Amino acid sequence: MKPRIDDLIVVEGKNDAFRIRQVFDADILITGGLAMPEETMNSLREIAKIRGVIVFTDPDGPGNRIRHAVSEIVPDCKHAYVQAKNSRFGHKVGVEHASPDDIREALQNLSKHQVTEITLSSEDYICLGLSGGIDSKEKRQKVAEALHIGYANGKTFYKRLNMVRADRETVERILADESDCHSIQDERNSGKI
Repeated sequence: MKPRIDDLIVVEGKNDAFRIRQVFDADILITGGLAMPEETMNSLREIAKIRGVIVFTDPDGPGNRIRHAVSEIVPDCKHAYVQAKNSRFGHKVGVEHASPDDIREALQNLSKHQVTEITLSSEDYICLGLSGGIDSKEKRQKVAEALHIGYANGKTFYKRLNMVRADRETVERILADESDCHSIQDERNSGKI
């Protein structure tokens, strides 16, 4: 018997929904891509009044735009991320190509995107080499994987770090490999991050 997820999961396409339903018993709303119909947006607003919403879109530009659009409709939604390297099939990337284990991991490591305080200053962000350096992309990928927040460009990633309340010490530990991803995630789940 598959585990049940009570929150509504928002995905881009029917293949994403199929893949998730292979692993979990869940209700899924399919956006159909970037041009989300008004009817779908209205349904999402109504559903969010009575149950939680999880956004689980592809780790690419269109997926991030859909994630942003859903976040505007449901500001307190949760986010699940699968890393691009774990969801590739040839040149395509998406939730539909992720393994069952990667789907489980993504849905067990949810994050909320509400900035309540700045925990990482923009100066620290730049000093840590997460923006403006030749290896900034690789550093953001490493931190994204450790914190399960999905890779993004410099500006968006900075916002995400503050949304999950990551501080300079946490990012330094991840970049220095002093701690593995699981203990970082344990700290995040316990409220220390």
